[in-house]
Amino acid sequence: MASCPVDEQRVLLRAEGDLRMRRRLAALGLRRGAPVTLMMRTSGGGAVVSVAGARIALDRSMLSSLHTVSAEAVA
Repeated sequence: MASCPVDEQRVLLRAEGDLRMRRRLAALGLRRGAPVTLMMRTSGGGAVVSVAGARIALDRSMLSSLHTVSAEAVA
């Protein structure tokens, strides 16, 4: 997700990291199959993403743990 373009709809394939991080991401709505859009990047390497109608700020490590594919590739 860290290298995807801004405003492109993606689908979450998986989240890596320890169990605590994966549970936190799932609680925020970032689960396998969830549509997610990168809204803007931050200067520190993080980003704001949109998922399930909510905007969520993620730091660099959380963002790099998300693996996505283009929504068109899934359809």
